[in-house]
Amino acid sequence: MFIEGMLENDKPIVLDAANNVFVGPNGYFKVVIDKFDGKTIQAWHVEDAKGNSTGNLAGRAQGKNIDLLINKNCRTVSHFMKRIALQVLAEQQKQIKELTKK
Repeated sequence: MFIEGMLENDKPIVLDAANNVFVGPNGYFKVVIDKFDGKTIQAWHVEDAKGNSTGNLAGRAQGKNIDLLINKNCRTVSHFMKRIALQVLAEQQKQIKELTKK
């Protein structure tokens, strides 16, 4: 029985103005770059397989990087949550919850 897993890409994921969407394994999620000025990602979001979308997630890192952990209940990602990831995840879940209220 396979319960959990972690994937690592064998090639870098390039996201920029020309290649602005990354589709995750089996289409479970998408990372979408909404606004990129060539130096800074000013707006990006995540969509689930049903089309639910977060708001702009660029604010926290001020466009310098994209950090994303999905599903805090998965033990596989818990190792990465020790520093600040729980706070980041809570912020993302709050944004998702606010979007679903609309």
